[in-house]
Amino acid sequence: MPLLFSYGTLQQEEVQLITFGRRLEGTPDNLVGFIITEVKIEDQDVILKSGKEDNACVAANKASSTGDQEMRHGDKPVTMVMLFYQPEVDKLMLSKSKSILVIGAGITGAVLARAAADGGHQVLVADQREHIGGNCYDKPELDSFTHCYGPHLFHTSDKRVVDYLSRFTKFIPYFHKVRAYIDGGLVPIPFSLSSLSFTHPEYLVRRISQKLIAQYGFGSSTTIYALLDSPDRDLCQLGQFIYEKVFKGYSQKQWGIEDPLELDKAVLNRIPVRVSMDCNYFTDTFQFLPENGYSNMISNMLSSPGITLKTSKKVVFSVKSLLLEDGRVIVEDQPYDHVFYTGTLDEFCDYSLGSLPYRSLHFELSEADVNLNDRPSLVSNYPCNFNFTRICDYSHIARSLGKSPRHSRIATEYPGVYDQNSQDFKIPYYPLFTQEARANHAAYKAYLSSLTIPVTVCGRLGHYRYYDMDDAIIAALSLVSKMQILEHLV
Repeated sequence: MPLLFSYGTLQQEEVQLITFGRRLEGTPDNLVGFIITEVKIEDQDVILKSGKEDNACVAANKASSTGDQEMRHGDKPVTMVMLFYQPEVDKLMLSKSKSILVIGAGITGAVLARAAADGGHQVLVADQREHIGGNCYDKPELDSFTHCYGPHLFHTSDKRVVDYLSRFTKFIPYFHKVRAYIDGGLVPIPFSLSSLSFTHPEYLVRRISQKLIAQYGFGSSTTIYALLDSPDRDLCQLGQFIYEKVFKGYSQKQWGIEDPLELDKAVLNRIPVRVSMDCNYFTDTFQFLPENGYSNMISNMLSSPGITLKTSKKVVFSVKSLLLEDGRVIVEDQPYDHVFYTGTLDEFCDYSLGSLPYRSLHFELSEADVNLNDRPSLVSNYPCNFNFTRICDYSHIARSLGKSPRHSRIATEYPGVYDQNSQDFKIPYYPLFTQEARANHAAYKAYLSSLTIPVTVCGRLGHYRYYDMDDAIIAALSLVSKMQILEHLV
């Protein structure tokens, strides 16, 4: 008697009962010489019913010597079971599909929405802005891409993140460089042995370099805090120089505080001092830009038959407005099995414990001829001059794409206090990491954990954390892989 082999729906007992009238006995196994791959579904009715554009199938493994032989398991022939459409099976699968609401179409919302849709659920993604992508939103202009909410540069050492995003975009290599205007010149940042030659006389460059290498080892890095605490006079003075010329003025403007040392140490330690000649801003294994921009990448993530997208849609959603019915959340008269909320935590909690402080940004845009002498990098910081923090020249993105632009989109960045009623500073960008803010956030987390509701507050705003893009993606994928919020939806 030939063996039956199935790798999909037929493995479910309910489907076996509908198809054969009994449960099938079997064990998980491998089919030597064949691999599971995917084929593109072309039938639109099937796509609409299944919510998927691809379907698994078995193909001969070209790397295997048995790849062209008939399908066998040992000495027994194997029959592939293809389960064709049956109304009862379709009804069963649809009954398992849940209704999901994702509030926010940024990177976190896109990852969660796509995961739910790929799992066969119906997802509504709503964002109050007129575009997708959140603060990653960019637009093509002047043969380049302008990052409308400040530069976003993808970097990670986690290959899982690269593999995941590669489903939705092609990447081009991009190594980010930043200069800071110090004592009349543009100096590479983070501060390194290369930077020393821009700021110190040659005899001090040699002496300090030797001490840094002897203390920490060439190719390593240290922190401004460690240098400030060093018993060596030269190293301590170097720490003071970097603090005054690179960090202090920038942080005073960025965070709106007089003494940046009041900030959480993690903020200061994000800026290393490198004992090397490396002038790249990041040291991650993978450093890329999406070939067609971030907006295109996120649009591809949200392009699924299971996802409905609504922009310019403000969803009024908070603890006080929360309406539950039979374990489901009712939002604007529609029931949802689960809600992913990526907005600010304090707003969701109706500001019951006060407002969590954020810093915001305002951008003044202009257009200029390309000038690599005045703007040699995408980002130029101005720690000790002017009332803005940095100037971004987006023609550098065009050059990474192999283009030679003649004109640049210039964005001058001004920080300020977040105020949702402000004209210039109405978007929350960065949590303000003071001790008071940390304590208030901890109180909100405790309050949130006391609630038993089918709502997950997530993302950088919900977690009140600074997230790089890979951090946000890892956090969202972790929610999915650990089944912390999707287990009751499957």
